[in-house]
Amino acid sequence: MGDLARILVIIRSFSNFSEAMKFVGKSAGTGVRAIIEATLQLDSTIKIDIASSDVSVYIVRPGAIFDEERMANEFEKEGTKGGEGWIVAGTTEIGLLQKSGNTEKVLRKPRVILEQDLVEPEGES
Repeated sequence: MGDLARILVIIRSFSNFSEAMKFVGKSAGTGVRAIIEATLQLDSTIKIDIASSDVSVYIVRPGAIFDEERMANEFEKEGTKGGEGWIVAGTTEIGLLQKSGNTEKVLRKPRVILEQDLVEPEGES
């Protein structure tokens, strides 16, 4: 709230800091405090949780076994799920993988095409 009061003094809304602080405390009160606390919490989360872990691009290599927990099927039809042993033909959209210590978390699943979804053009064998 002190920063907001300083801004009010700088733009000459108030002649001194103590008057500006009283105004901010009365007018904004809990709303500004809640915003400041949420901002500080977000800042802490970004610095600690995200900066202390390794976020990397996640691409699935052709020939990998499809895992619906870690990948999204590009041609998945409504109501269908990945089958056991389905083989990935390639990645169409990259994903994001977060590594922290010995744990991995998929932040964004890569989209893949499965071999079974590839169709040979007519006339070719």
